[in-house]
Amino acid sequence: MLWLTYRQHRMQLVITAGLLVVVGIVLLVNGNAAADSPTPAKLFADLYQYLSWLQVVPVAIGVFWGAPLVAAEFERGTTKLAWTQSISRFHWLGVKLGFLAVLATLGGLAFGTMMQRWVAVFPTDRGDTAFTSRFDNPVLFAMTGVAPGAWWLFGFVLGTAAGALIRKTLPAIAVTIAVSVGLMIGVSNVRDLYAEPRLVALGAEPVGRVVEMVRDAAGEITALKVLPADWYWRFQWTEAAILAGVSLLLAVAATFAIRRRS
Repeated sequence: MLWLTYRQHRMQLVITAGLLVVVGIVLLVNGNAAADSPTPAKLFADLYQYLSWLQVVPVAIGVFWGAPLVAAEFERGTTKLAWTQSISRFHWLGVKLGFLAVLATLGGLAFGTMMQRWVAVFPTDRGDTAFTSRFDNPVLFAMTGVAPGAWWLFGFVLGTAAGALIRKTLPAIAVTIAVSVGLMIGVSNVRDLYAEPRLVALGAEPVGRVVEMVRDAAGEITALKVLPADWYWRFQWTEAAILAGVSLLLAVAATFAIRRRS
């Protein structure tokens, strides 16, 4: 089953691997140039305007990896053959879903690691702006650390579940795009709620992002609520855990969908 799954989806796997190689080379070249440049911020900004589009890769994973996984089998009628052999439909889905889910997660983690190393070349104490902060910039946050692995996994499982429930590839693709993009926007707006901000007295320099100003009855600012910069990994693992949990629920939904449909 593993070899069959690879053969059926090798085009998607090869294209994704090629994308990671190209991105890695571009980041390496740009990072090396920035390390010796008197204007690293410009090099960062020039490349970032293109790299920022890669935040939609999880959507592409859901569209090209996930949505056709089950829906295409229903449309071709091959499920009738596959599920009447010695391999049960649960084994069939488990191998396909598990194998590709692991690869999607590893691909996302590889991407996040490369982006992490690239951003580290541009520390803010060299005169660059907070534009390079992985914590303050919602796009960079979703493309660095462990978050990309969870987002790629979520995109893939969402596409698979949509295909299993709808049984038509194009509608499953539409649902995958709508839900994943909507969730990305929603998560970026509620990410600050992952933890209660730290209260910093007025006059103390806040090391992190100020999310709220505390005022007294007269309207004077008395303190600041801050998300410390060193909470980056705490928020990364929180987001990854949430997405992994949602992905598990979607995988269960896909399993029940193929159980009740022949």
